[in-house]
Amino acid sequence: MLRRQFLFTALAALPDTAETTAGRVRGARANGVTVFRGIPYASQQRFQAPGPVTPWTGVRDCTQTGPRCVQGPGNIFLSPTIGEYFRGSAGRAELAAQPDSEDCLVVNVLTPSTRGKRPVMVYIHGGGFSAGSSHLTLFADRFPPEQDVVLVGVNHRINVFGYLHLETANIGQLDLIAALEWVRANIGAFGGDPGNVTVFGESGGAAKISALLGMPAARGLFRRAIVESGSLLAVQTADEAAANTREVLAKVPLERLKTLPPAELWRATNGMKTQPAVDGKSIPRQLWDGAPVIDVPLIIGCCKDETALFTLKDEALYSLDEKGLASRMPAAAMAAYKAEYPKATPSDIWFRYATDKDARAKAIRQAQLQIQKGKSPVYMYHFEWNTPLVDGKIRAFHTAELPLAMRCVRFPESEPVSKALAHNWAQFARRGKPDWPAYTLNKRITMIFDAPVSAPIPLRFPLEPGYQEKP
Repeated sequence: MLRRQFLFTALAALPDTAETTAGRVRGARANGVTVFRGIPYASQQRFQAPGPVTPWTGVRDCTQTGPRCVQGPGNIFLSPTIGEYFRGSAGRAELAAQPDSEDCLVVNVLTPSTRGKRPVMVYIHGGGFSAGSSHLTLFADRFPPEQDVVLVGVNHRINVFGYLHLETANIGQLDLIAALEWVRANIGAFGGDPGNVTVFGESGGAAKISALLGMPAARGLFRRAIVESGSLLAVQTADEAAANTREVLAKVPLERLKTLPPAELWRATNGMKTQPAVDGKSIPRQLWDGAPVIDVPLIIGCCKDETALFTLKDEALYSLDEKGLASRMPAAAMAAYKAEYPKATPSDIWFRYATDKDARAKAIRQAQLQIQKGKSPVYMYHFEWNTPLVDGKIRAFHTAELPLAMRCVRFPESEPVSKALAHNWAQFARRGKPDWPAYTLNKRITMIFDAPVSAPIPLRFPLEPGYQEKP
């Protein structure tokens, strides 16, 4: 009996494996989740659309972090300002290391079990179109077992490698489609439901999702989308993309672009405009020019103080008085915000206003366009929990809800809002609607995520009257 018990214990401790279309992979199991790192989903040749993965024999070890795309130095998980917040811990710094490579088309998969048929949530990383990775998923190992979902993180080509439009346009977006095709073909072996896929992302990730909504090749690859602080209303026009390409080629001739080592290529082109573009094929027309190409339910929203993290050098913003506030915003807007938020400090009003005229205006406009042109519902949210970071200065900063939604919790007081976010994101993935009513242009019901209590309310937009009618 003891020998049998020992055998069962030993088998349970073995790393899990799963069979993909290219070969078998091995992950590592701990704390109720199996983590597969760096599984290749496509192959790449510079400036070409992604190709198929070369199959392998035996079992491929996927217990080490895969590469992110070549980019500038920096690692958000080691940032002295927000690194611990994104790690969800004062520790785990050893997990932050990420190699850089041009050959970066890999996914992470986290699953409660390789058996079953769970909702699949595909995280598309931020960093604009020039930086970042899906590494946050490796810190999010609480999320899949708590919510009984399969979590996938995608690395893809960005900056010059993904968004320089030569013979093939929108390469970085085509990588994302290849990753979603990989999910459809393989996620069943990881305990996921290939017919129930939700994409979600913040900032640049949300912008990439906005672009995916305009790509016919992405149709049928996901059923729902969550757009966090990055509503992209338009991509580059074909003329803008061509002008950007000419500018790059004037600095670096085509043959050098094709042959430079990856790090040198990045340095030579750093600063180029990186964004998807209308090419008449992969993105046939401008986003929202007519009915949506992909009409799916959306969660859309942003954080209350989007700009607060980026303006720390302007110290006066964090201790404004009435006179200082009046010098920074129009009188009519100032009066409207003071009436709407009578208990807010001048600095609170400034950061709300700075968010509303950019990130929130775009989120509302995207929701409005979906309601007017599509058939699927929109659910709006606003994240308002003031983080204690930088002595509380940066409040509900840009991306502040993202680690909490994936159950990376550095501060115990944020546990309630983290649970509310994670539950609703997973609920949306599971059944197509969160726990609050759909947004309409009349009622504007918006979920306010805050601690200790989150609740839906009608949320006004206190900018100029008639905003919602503007193109």
